[in-house]
Amino acid sequence: MSEAGGNPPAGWYPDSSQPGTQRYWDGAQWTEHTAPLADSGQAVAGQAASGPSAGSAGAPAENIDTWLWQSIVATLLCCLPLGVVGIVFSAQAQSAMNVGNYEEARNKAGTARTMTLIAVGVGLAAILIWVLFFFVGVGGALSGL
Repeated sequence: MSEAGGNPPAGWYPDSSQPGTQRYWDGAQWTEHTAPLADSGQAVAGQAASGPSAGSAGAPAENIDTWLWQSIVATLLCCLPLGVVGIVFSAQAQSAMNVGNYEEARNKAGTARTMTLIAVGVGLAAILIWVLFFFVGVGGALSGL
């Protein structure tokens, strides 16, 4: 059961460098994600125990910025509803990245980025409108004296 190019399908395989654990193979390379073996010595979910050697484990395929801290700041300082939406999508992006689903992680992180930037824009616009009304109101009141 090999994909084109001779690589085994993506999935969990026993990690030869850490007995009793399994490592996630994303179809092209090893990720940093590990988990205990479900049944000692057995591959999980029917994956072949003769999968690629985990000794060749490399760095994760991608490190995607999930926009979590930016979403939190936008929520606290700018626009609560849109910032919360950004936080939710950031958490979903992190979860997708943790299981090696980088395509979904990129999509969720992009949505989190969009919501966060909109929240900042709405917050800045609201502050600008408030400042203008304040100065127009104060200026109008002072000019009437």
